[in-house]
Amino acid sequence: MAVVPLDILRHLPLLAASIWFGLVLMQVYRDRTHTWTETFFLFACFFAALYAFSDWLFFNASNDVGALGAARLSLTSVILTELFFLLFTVVYVGRMRRSYWLITGASVPLLLYVWTAMVEGVVRPTPEGLYLPVLDPAAFLVLLVYVTACGGVGVINLYRVYRIVREHSRGLARRAAGLVVTFVTVLFLGMGTNGYLGVTQNTQIPPLFSTFLILVGFMAAYTLYPGGRERISGAIRRFRARRYQIEGVYLVYNDGTLIASRGREGAAGLDRDLFSATLDVIQNFMRTSFPFLRGTSLRTIEHGSYRILIERGKWCYLTVVLSGEENDLLRRQIRDLLLQFEDGNAETLRRWRGIPADAPGADGMLRSLFEPVELFGPAVPQ
Repeated sequence: MAVVPLDILRHLPLLAASIWFGLVLMQVYRDRTHTWTETFFLFACFFAALYAFSDWLFFNASNDVGALGAARLSLTSVILTELFFLLFTVVYVGRMRRSYWLITGASVPLLLYVWTAMVEGVVRPTPEGLYLPVLDPAAFLVLLVYVTACGGVGVINLYRVYRIVREHSRGLARRAAGLVVTFVTVLFLGMGTNGYLGVTQNTQIPPLFSTFLILVGFMAAYTLYPGGRERISGAIRRFRARRYQIEGVYLVYNDGTLIASRGREGAAGLDRDLFSATLDVIQNFMRTSFPFLRGTSLRTIEHGSYRILIERGKWCYLTVVLSGEENDLLRRQIRDLLLQFEDGNAETLRRWRGIPADAPGADGMLRSLFEPVELFGPAVPQ
């Protein structure tokens, strides 16, 4: 009777890995790889999937060497999962800061210790049973503190998301609350199983943390990829929009031709053709003067409290001049609008003749950047 639950447990991490690898593929398919929040979320999903997959390899290892390597890979993956989960949540509710890279400094010694002394060996209580890791209790306790700290701060940030969303939509608030509850539950269960087993060196019960990730994967998919029209990112963008003011937007073809532009009402006048031409010269200068930058494009220019954000598509680039604090969700909106415009004018842009009137929809796209963020509607997918 005990064989059936053991066989199920042996393969459950593979289901968790499939869910998280699916989220990774979804991120790539939806072109969600350009901003810091998207990148951190992508890596968090990837390492969560790798963590579950390495647990599956560990539970199904045929020899001590394979089990030992899988155990080390498992611990490495959970460290990186927590790191990128933390970075994702702090940037999602705020903005990317250079000081955040210091967080990675705490993980480097831990990663090195995983591959040197934390995993002391593996045991197999019965020939038909699962391999179980033998860990240095003191080092594993440090790992638990790290995981708990990263997970706890991440959950606090998710709660901040819930509070922001609650002001705008009860439906979105329920999704956000569900994500918070799921993360808290899994963190508690994970520390209560893997943590207890690692510290007490109990080799009779297999670790279950990667199996619990199935719950988080389903909840993340439900929350971040809703089938309805409501978008959590819309509520966060509306909240973050209080910290900046858009002064002007410019849609420029790759050859430097200004297709359309729009300025804030009451803002000082600006020679728009001169602005677009000068911006094109700056970008060409950077590519010419620094050969290692070829294949890349200028994305931000800062001067005092003003920032120039540049998002480039296949044929055009969209430039936004703002005062205040930019954020990743604004960049995502800019890029989505640009790609939507290019999709609707693909044939015209492919055979561009330099006539702005040939590419309809530009004025409406630029005008939408000055309008209040809507929580409903297809304007900007999450």
